[in-house]
Amino acid sequence: MEFAAQLAETPIQVEVPKNGHHQGLISCQVACPVHTDARGYVRAIANGDFEQAYLIARGPNPFASICGRVCGAPCELSCRRGKIPRTDDDGSFMVMDRPIAIRALKRFVCESYGAEARPAGELLEALRHHLPGVAGDAEEMAFLLRAAVQGTFIPANGERVAIIGSGAAGLSAAHDLALLGFKAVVFELEPVAAGMLVVGVPEYRLPRELIRREVSVIEALGAEIRCNTKIGREVSFQSLREEFSAVIIAVGAKRPRALGLPGEQGPGVFGGVDFLRAVALGESLPL
Repeated sequence: MEFAAQLAETPIQVEVPKNGHHQGLISCQVACPVHTDARGYVRAIANGDFEQAYLIARGPNPFASICGRVCGAPCELSCRRGKIPRTDDDGSFMVMDRPIAIRALKRFVCESYGAEARPAGELLEALRHHLPGVAGDAEEMAFLLRAAVQGTFIPANGERVAIIGSGAAGLSAAHDLALLGFKAVVFELEPVAAGMLVVGVPEYRLPRELIRREVSVIEALGAEIRCNTKIGREVSFQSLREEFSAVIIAVGAKRPRALGLPGEQGPGVFGGVDFLRAVALGESLPL
């Protein structure tokens, strides 16, 4: 009895795992760079709620439609379905099952409810009335998106933020800053926005109209994009430091990678990145 009394008075430290512990068990979501709730929109598709599926995919990712076409789909590599053994009628092992076609399912709902299916204003209106229930960081971004489009979010005090580069990183930053109430101004060297999405991916893989529509949604949120503007030529970096509260450098990696082969610097030899850029922008090459 004395021992029991002492034990009752002894403090015991109990650590309650945070939500991140359980979220870390969702392999497909952990594998996604923006932690998209893949199982959430796959389940919504299975239930026939296609618009909800799109909204789940769009919650943490301003380029959901683009990712439905060119994403490397690390979620599929981590999908537990691909780790389930298939057996014959006798119970003998045959082969491992295949992962769920997550990227193809995302493309399916995006083509019906995403940026390629309706104007930017209509898309934002849909986001105003529907919000998916997602987890972790994705949930926070989805909540922020809802608050921003409903006008209930208390915006920043008009601070202006300059972003150098309009690739996926730069435009994502502009998207999130616009939601937070900042005035994001993106400076782009090329005549078109979206960086390597335009000049590094052939049009047959990623239609230019789809890119334009995804970018137009970011502009509809209030972001400004200035193309044909080279920092150090049209605009000095010092002027950005003086005119903006902060500067985000999100320049791309557009230089081709050399192989160290004899003659690779000779005439008529072009790096793959340079070649793709010239084709995308309609520039001639001295062949």
